[in-house]
Parts: sequence; structure tokens; C-alpha cells
Amino acid sequence: MSGTSRITRAIGASALLTTLVGVAPSGCDRLPGKPPPYPPPVVSASTPAGFQATWADRCSGCHGADGSLGAGLPMRNGDYLMAVPEDTMFSIIRDGIPSSRMPGFGGDAIGGLDDEVIRAFVQGMRSEWGDAGVKGVSRGIPWKVDAADGDPARGGRLFAANCASCHPSDEPADRAVDPGPDPLVAGSVTDPFYLRLVSDQHLHSNIVFGRADLGMPGAAGPFRGPDGKTVEGALDAGDVADLVAYLGAGRSSLPSGPEVKDGAP
Repeated sequence: MSGTSRITRAIGASALLTTLVGVAPSGCDRLPGKPPPYPPPVVSASTPAGFQATWADRCSGCHGADGSLGAGLPMRNGDYLMAVPEDTMFSIIRDGIPSSRMPGFGGDAIGGLDDEVIRAFVQGMRSEWGDAGVKGVSRGIPWKVDAADGDPARGGRLFAANCASCHPSDEPADRAVDPGPDPLVAGSVTDPFYLRLVSDQHLHSNIVFGRADLGMPGAAGPFRGPDGKTVEGALDAGDVADLVAYLGAGRSSLPSGPEVKDGAP
């Protein structure tokens, strides 16, 4: 082999090596050559993406995937979010509510969130859903339950006039086979077993703010009377206290601890 050939081969090998070295990093910058960063980058819970991720991980099981149609109170309710003070919402999420089914997600909880994350989450929730369904359904009635002075007897009359049409004590026997069941009949809320599962606060919140996701009006109405016709008018704070007192009196036995008054919102 001549000296010229050896020099040519050496130059070619050097050029190939340079090319490979230059290409390798760019190849790793594209999937599947490069694994995702670990730990993943932190996204603030106050941003839409961060809020949605935290909600899906911690809240959706009870309050619904998009903040509605869950077993718990729908948080996708602007009236409710604007009524509850931000510091109170932070405390509920951080510490939970004793003797209720609302756990705490901060403090000493296993896998708990830092205070900063929870505050950012509250801000994110208000930013995302603070305008959702704002219609003044609560009529300014305080969000916190106060049924101490409620009149169960009057509450019973109010329930019969405004609520029983959609919440009958006994579900119609033919509802299961009815091809066109009444969509507004939501089932009994006077069943003692149901009432033992929910707090006065839960009842108060549902009456005041309604369940728009289920077609239930808030305190502003309108309601449906025993004859199925629309009942105009609205409830005031005294009416709500009477209704909560009536429903609370229907528990066959009281829940333990402070759940009766201060249970999960």
C-alpha cells in the first residue's frame, strides 16, 4: 500500500468518526433514543396543566374527572368557589375534615403536598373554574352550615312543596322498566342510610349551590312542585336551615364526631 493510500484511508476514518460523534447527540435528542428526564420537571399547580395533573391524581375519584358528576360536591361551580374563602379552601385540602370522608393532602399525610403546592392548586382551581356556572344560585347565602336554629317541621313542609317531586321517599316501582323514566327523579334523600353518610354541611352545600351537573337547582330555584309544575321563588337562609334540620332529623343514628355539622363540603 502506497503512502498516499494510507493517508487517504486515515483521513476517511477520521471524517467518519467526526460524523458519528456529531450525529450521536442529536440522535439521542429524539425519541426513542433519549429517555424522559427523571425526576420529571415540576409544573406549578397554578397553571392549567399543573392543576389538571394534580386534580386527576388527588381529587377526581370523589369530585369527578372534570370537577362534576362525582360522588362528592362538584367543584366546577363558580358560585361555590367564590363563596368559600381561599384560606378555608386551603385548610380543607391540606388538613381534611375530621370524622368525614374528606382526607387531608398535606401536612403529615403520606405523600402529602407542600403548602406552596396546595396554595397554587387552589389558585389554579379558581382560575380554571371560578367562572364556571356563575349564576348567583346561592343568592348570597353563606356557604357554611348553621342549622342550629332550623325548624324541622317547617323544613318538612318546604321539602314537600319544593323537593319531594324530584326526591320521592319511594322510587316508582315501574321506573326500572319504564322506557322513558322521568329524568328529574333523582331518588330519595330522606333515606336514613343515605343521611348517615352525609353531613349537614354536605346537605347545606347541595341545597344552596345546587347540582347543575345533575339538573338540581340551587337556592335561587326554580323548583318543581308536587304536581310537576314549576315553582317560582327562591330560598332564603332560614329556609335552608329548616330544610337541613328536617333532613338531619331523619338520621336513624348520628355519625360520630363533628361530622354531623362540619363534614366534607
